[in-house]
Amino acid sequence: MITYFSPPSNTVVVKKKREQAYKDLTQILISAHRERAEEGNAITAFFGSGLVSAHEIWHLSSESAYEILKRGVPSRSLAALSDYLGVGKGVVASLVDVDRTTAFRNASTDRPLPMHAAETVLRLLELTSLAEDTFETPEDAAQWLRSAHPMLNGQTPLELAKSGYGAERVKEILIALKYGGAV
Repeated sequence: MITYFSPPSNTVVVKKKREQAYKDLTQILISAHRERAEEGNAITAFFGSGLVSAHEIWHLSSESAYEILKRGVPSRSLAALSDYLGVGKGVVASLVDVDRTTAFRNASTDRPLPMHAAETVLRLLELTSLAEDTFETPEDAAQWLRSAHPMLNGQTPLELAKSGYGAERVKEILIALKYGGAV
């Protein structure tokens, strides 16, 4: 089981920190793809208009997600992802299945994450977006993602998101919570 740190009790501070982390994360991904993008491709079209919310960027089509993965997700995105999810950098490295020291060394040289880690980054962002859409506040969504769940054999939704199948199970639960369906 992964140990998560407790966010500060001041909700305004938490909200501002998450908003800034989201902006940092989207800027990292956008700037990486603008540098590498060719005119007229799916990423340029997608990122061309100003992004406002997590829902705009993380409800990606499979084509756009594939383009992001093909071009590479910068290692420096892990620090912003850590702040956005409200977990430590070591936890994020563990969630994306990379060595913490190597990941943050690579971040200083702006090297891309390995494909499996990049996929997990997008998967975590997609689940966070879905959780925020399901719960009343982003803070409630973040807390739910970091809490052990009996329907996940005592693991947290973030831990299950390490694999595509685990992420699908988390999506099933979130959709059932949102729409009142059976799990």
